[in-house]
Amino acid sequence: MRPLFLALGVLTLAVPVLSAPTPPASGVGGPGADLPIRRVTLYTSGVGYFERSGAVDGDATQTLLFPVGQVNDVLKSLVLLDGGGGNIRPVTYAAQDPLGRQLQSFSVDLSDNPDRATLLNRLRGTPVTVTFGPPDASQTVTGTIVGVETQTVTLPNGGGTTQQSTLNLAAEDGLRSVALASITALKIDDPKVAAELSQALSVVAQGRDAGKRPVRLAFSGRGRRSVTVGYLTEAPLWQTTYRLVLGKAPVLQGWALVQNTGQDDWNGVGLTLVSGRPISFIQDLYTPQYVPRPTVQPRVAASPTPQTYAGNLQEEQAANAPETPPAAAPAPATPSMGRAGGFGGGGFGGNVNGMAADSLSRVEHIPARRMDLQVAAKQSLAASGATLGTALFTYQIKVPVSVPRQQSAMIPFVSGGISAQPVAIFNPQVQADHPLSGARLKNTTGLHLMGGPLTVFDEGGNGTGYVGDALMDDTEPGQTRLISYALDLAVDAHSEEGAGSGTVVSLVITQSTLQITRKEQQSTIYTLKNNGDRAQTVVIEHPYQGDDWKLLEPKAATERTAAVLRFDVPLAAKASQKFVVREEHPDVESIALLNTDPGPLLVYIRSGQASAAVKAALQEVLARRRAVAETQARIADLDARVQALAQGQARIRENMKALDHTSALYRRYVGELDAQETKLGSLQAEKDTLQAELAQKQAALNEYVAHLSVE
Repeated sequence: MRPLFLALGVLTLAVPVLSAPTPPASGVGGPGADLPIRRVTLYTSGVGYFERSGAVDGDATQTLLFPVGQVNDVLKSLVLLDGGGGNIRPVTYAAQDPLGRQLQSFSVDLSDNPDRATLLNRLRGTPVTVTFGPPDASQTVTGTIVGVETQTVTLPNGGGTTQQSTLNLAAEDGLRSVALASITALKIDDPKVAAELSQALSVVAQGRDAGKRPVRLAFSGRGRRSVTVGYLTEAPLWQTTYRLVLGKAPVLQGWALVQNTGQDDWNGVGLTLVSGRPISFIQDLYTPQYVPRPTVQPRVAASPTPQTYAGNLQEEQAANAPETPPAAAPAPATPSMGRAGGFGGGGFGGNVNGMAADSLSRVEHIPARRMDLQVAAKQSLAASGATLGTALFTYQIKVPVSVPRQQSAMIPFVSGGISAQPVAIFNPQVQADHPLSGARLKNTTGLHLMGGPLTVFDEGGNGTGYVGDALMDDTEPGQTRLISYALDLAVDAHSEEGAGSGTVVSLVITQSTLQITRKEQQSTIYTLKNNGDRAQTVVIEHPYQGDDWKLLEPKAATERTAAVLRFDVPLAAKASQKFVVREEHPDVESIALLNTDPGPLLVYIRSGQASAAVKAALQEVLARRRAVAETQARIADLDARVQALAQGQARIRENMKALDHTSALYRRYVGELDAQETKLGSLQAEKDTLQAELAQKQAALNEYVAHLSVE
């Protein structure tokens, strides 16, 4: 190994670069091991599936280079298939340990970016050769680093003092000190330490590299056979753009915009485009994860005292009883892999083509085959389509596609006739005085049409011309979709609120309540005037207020969305027309008959909205409630009289305490108490009668109201 020269201060640094050789782009170990991209499937969730395939002979290795940001996706999704009896070997890749942790594994720690003095202190005990002094009178000393110390040095000519770092060396002639600032070169004479420092610096350099990382594939087998590699990585969203030609025979043409941002050219690849939103995420599988563990201090305890143990009092089992053998572990399940423009529908079974799948390296190659798609487009279309599961739709481009790396392409995937009805769309929230020119499209292509911009042309008397741009949402086969592309200045439009009303419609007694149903009505008047020479169909978009609003006029809407009702209104040339939308919203109020204040009930009795039966029932309820109230008032009066007598008795008994029992006044008080007791007994009897009467009236009222049902 060449000597290592470490530059300090203004020194030069000569370090042998110890870095791994750049892996070849193609495989080694067998002829024809290159794996070009054969199939590409692009998704609208920000990922792409790439399938490489080729032939290998015997034992072969293949190194693929991936940007650092894509390694996690590759590790999460990589699938290898080896045909012809070959075996899959473990995939290896460079570890992505955090830089600081990698540097700490070297004997010379560079993880904290040490300064000169700190680095030399970490090299204590290392033999070095130091060159110091001015260039024209340099000196050399060889020794072992003892350490770096800081000394206070007095400056000449009364300049005060300063701090100076000095390198101390154990040389043959004793301890030598060299000012750190005077050192011009330092050579590490220990080859192992020099190699460690060189490798640490190489790791630092690699940590700055934001380029690619190698992933090494290994195949083991005999003879020439095909291998396939598939993986998902981040990819730009593919997008759609359409051209619509209106006229007697409307035509729709769709283009897919794809970008090849990878490092490989696409040469005649099979391209599949998938619309939908499959769940996709990134998980850091590349960086090693370390679990923090607690530090436990060793326990030091005194030797235990010898113990004696009593015998077992229970019946003992035979000493040599055979143990129950453990249950056989179930065979590991083998995964099944579906395919969207990728691997075939046949999954990995327990035995593939007669080959056992009981080890990592014994997975039989399944020949790549296209998905069985239900062709739903005409022969003139550029792509065939099919649904994938319930959430995705695939477009299989019929011809191979070639796109150089870092290039983009527009690929036609649909072309043919489509149902298109010209309409004018009026929504006052969008444009208050004119409708928008548009069309009602019905997807008759048989393909799912992914949403995107749409450029509209119209065939007029002077040929086909551009008339505007539109946006279209995802449209399923057979689904109808409105588009708008221009302001229709030939039609004037206006909307205004009509007269509204809130009236009591009906009063019904049911379940002990009086239900008052009011119906709020709203109306909107749309005025349309066609100033052009061509009759039109105007689609009016009216706000949809929910299912609790009933449409009175007209009886039904042409279409309904979550936000609007749509009405098709024919409008003749040079004509004006008013279109009224009237709706009704019921509002129900309930009044309890037993405990509500009688005032509102009296109002509805006098109201002309209530039927004679309802009025009679309300009058009967109020009469029964009055009877109950009168009985309650009589009971309350009796309670007041009883309370007054009780207060009088208390007064008399208090006076009697001071009297002689033989006095005339005392005897008179005794007579009064006797009379009052007789009166209290009479009042209590009357109260008992009234309470029984009240209970009977209240029960009759409750029974009457509970079974009352009158309209």
